[in-house]
Amino acid sequence: MNKIKNLWQSKFFKGVICTLAILIVILIIFQAGRFVGFHQAGFSYRMGDNYYRAFEGPRSDREMNGGLPFSDLPGGHGAVGKIIKVNLPTIIISTPDNLEKTILLGKDTSIRRFRTNASSSDLKVGEMAVIVGEPNQESVIEAKLIRLLPPLPLKATSSNTQ
Repeated sequence: MNKIKNLWQSKFFKGVICTLAILIVILIIFQAGRFVGFHQAGFSYRMGDNYYRAFEGPRSDREMNGGLPFSDLPGGHGAVGKIIKVNLPTIIISTPDNLEKTILLGKDTSIRRFRTNASSSDLKVGEMAVIVGEPNQESVIEAKLIRLLPPLPLKATSSNTQ
């Protein structure tokens, strides 16, 4: 009994107990960090997984867009679609979701067709274009870059295959 009492009061035993207590606190802090990190990663994963559903609707709606290219790109500062009106310095684009966006060309607007430079006179009604720019106060997109796309291939119909 006396030996047990001496063991409890010895410096060695108190050092071991303090070391174990510090290790337990460190492990609790480490586990709390893992817990928080796991939940942050889960949120980020779910946000990425649900991005299109949250901001663009169900995937089946996006697939039924008339076959226009780049339909899965999220909306940003620009537009993708068919040129429906040219009245320089503005053009109007019809997007895959049937919205009309007004585009303003400026002095520094770069127009490209494939790898070559083009001019504003090359913008024709019916052409597909990708516009990158910033919206101004009137919700008109001030174009920085206009990339003219090649015409879409015609879809095969039952009358074409016969």
